[in-house]
Amino acid sequence: RALLVRSSRRHWPLPRLSRADQPNLNPKSGGGNNYFNIQNSSHIAFSTISFDDNVFDSSNTTSSPSPGSVHSQPSSLKQSPMQNQTITPRLSSASPSSQQFHQQIQKWISTNPRIAPYKAEESLAKLWVEQQELFHQWDRQQIKQTLSPTILLTTESVNLVLQAWCYSNNGEIAAKRAERLLNWMEDLHSSETIPQRSLGSNSSQPAWSSFLPKPNYQSYATAIDAWSRAAVYESAHSNSSLSNETGMKSGGRAKQKVISQATKAGFECAKHAEDLLMHMQRMHEQELQMSEGNNGQSGQYNSELQPDTRVFNLVLKAWSKIRGGTKASAIRAMRILDLMQELHHHQSMNAPEWQGIILSKVQPNLQTYKLVLDAWAHSTHAVDGPDRAEEILRHLLSLSKAGNLGVEIMPDAECFHIVMKAHAESVRKKRKGDDGLASVERAQKVTSLLDWMELLALRRGTSKIQPTTDSYRIALSAWVWSHHVDAPKKAESILDRMIRACDVNNDAASAAGNNVSIKNNESDSWLVRPETRDFNTLINCCSFARKVGADTSEEDDESLLEKQIAHQEIFNIAEGALNTLISSPYAQPDSATFAGIIRACLTLLPNTTDRDDRVIELFRLAYRTSPAAVPSGKISSTSSERMRAPPGAGCVDANVLRQLRHALPSTEDYIRVREEFEKHRRQNVGEE
Repeated sequence: RALLVRSSRRHWPLPRLSRADQPNLNPKSGGGNNYFNIQNSSHIAFSTISFDDNVFDSSNTTSSPSPGSVHSQPSSLKQSPMQNQTITPRLSSASPSSQQFHQQIQKWISTNPRIAPYKAEESLAKLWVEQQELFHQWDRQQIKQTLSPTILLTTESVNLVLQAWCYSNNGEIAAKRAERLLNWMEDLHSSETIPQRSLGSNSSQPAWSSFLPKPNYQSYATAIDAWSRAAVYESAHSNSSLSNETGMKSGGRAKQKVISQATKAGFECAKHAEDLLMHMQRMHEQELQMSEGNNGQSGQYNSELQPDTRVFNLVLKAWSKIRGGTKASAIRAMRILDLMQELHHHQSMNAPEWQGIILSKVQPNLQTYKLVLDAWAHSTHAVDGPDRAEEILRHLLSLSKAGNLGVEIMPDAECFHIVMKAHAESVRKKRKGDDGLASVERAQKVTSLLDWMELLALRRGTSKIQPTTDSYRIALSAWVWSHHVDAPKKAESILDRMIRACDVNNDAASAAGNNVSIKNNESDSWLVRPETRDFNTLINCCSFARKVGADTSEEDDESLLEKQIAHQEIFNIAEGALNTLISSPYAQPDSATFAGIIRACLTLLPNTTDRDDRVIELFRLAYRTSPAAVPSGKISSTSSERMRAPPGAGCVDANVLRQLRHALPSTEDYIRVREEFEKHRRQNVGEE
């Protein structure tokens, strides 16, 4: 429930939402000796959620702070017993200490992260009011030459509130509020010293700004992380009204070339993250120039506010993880990578060395290149996105061969999977009316990348690039989605390679003395292991073969005979996959397996009595085969419950019965086979 801001928050300085709209921090404004007495209105306050005065009571604080979350006061700010006797802050009994403040915010973040930042800002506002009262007491008692004021509000406290906004999963709202807090800390230090007339003293004394929270590296990194998370969040949550309007304009079908409003919102959030990174870099360069001017010599390039590889990767994450990314987002990611390489080259000339390794804060690592690969792979509106990603992968491999100053950038299996998935998605999202030739080229590139992985794993003898189950599965799916005339043969070849790789791993594990039970699937350390869905993918590829690329110009008897022979070969591939699955120690058939093989009979075999007999034979094999055990932790939906096979039915469910009805044109044969099935099922459950 939104409440009006209490009058005690009038001393809160006006934080800015953007650097163009800065508050008036003129010391003359506000009157009196209070430098921070800036008029504030309720709509720009940090929070509108009411704060319980007893929430920081020691009896209510049960959670312990995480390591590194509680920061003690600097030694120069600690109070001696004499100072505590001289300065007695007139605060209420419920005033939070710095440690209790951190503990309570950590508790809010762990219990309810979406509400935690609002409560944290409310408590921070109250803490700031009390901090100002301490400053007034310190100023009035005229003991600034010997004593320091009591500090309640530190940079670590504000950083914890920034962290609450970052982890709140509130999208752009959280990022704006986090940047507003960061800008507020910058405004507190907009001038190095406060005019002494604002302090009511003629002597040269330290300004209050020297004791106030000042943004550090963690402050900027958390704000950038908030914008990065907002880019991913906003791109995944589209506006329903805008989506409906787009669908109505396109006749009920959204156009693929139109960039969604959610993607545009994510793009703007990523731009904010990049702008904040550039602002951080400019501040670092300004401080560097000031240090060089003061010292009269070239200072060390690395400083506290200098962005490092982690901060650059946060911005790259924003550009690469946008759902429905465009070519523009991939180009922006490439610009960030180029900037990192340029900064690394500049820093390497003055950076220190340790054991022959140059220590610089900015240096692209493997995670950096993975994010750039993701940016090109997810650029759905860029036709050359997968090709650009493959070029970067080859460049990364060449860098790993030449060495990269001690940083590990050897591409792993995940890098190959990103590029392979990009090519496979291009095959799946091919346009309507495509002849399939472009899809075949993409599928061949996926197979070439798989061959490359096997060759590198064999030459270098490392499991980092060794193909996994996903590697073969991506290549298998690419050929299935192509619907080419050679797709079943290519898919069968990939599945055979997958089975051979599994046998090699099994032999290696047996030689190493690793006794695992293959029948019960008790080992989770398999790099390659075919599953039931892989065999089903091959069977469905055969059943849905559309003969893309076949010559259909002539329909004479000879061409029809060749077509029947080709269909028979495709059916033999599907039948071979079924037989291999039945005898496989790694997997066992399910209802989808038999539904696919019956569909293959209907689409590939000629309409004769032999086909009907073959369909009946496969159906009998289905209800006599025990189904695979369903994992106990798997929660099935309502549709899966309805489609599940009844007790004693083996691998026969509603989908198998539907395919059986389509495959048997004779109603008498269908009724007879159904009666046999029901009789067998009742005998299994003991009803007869």
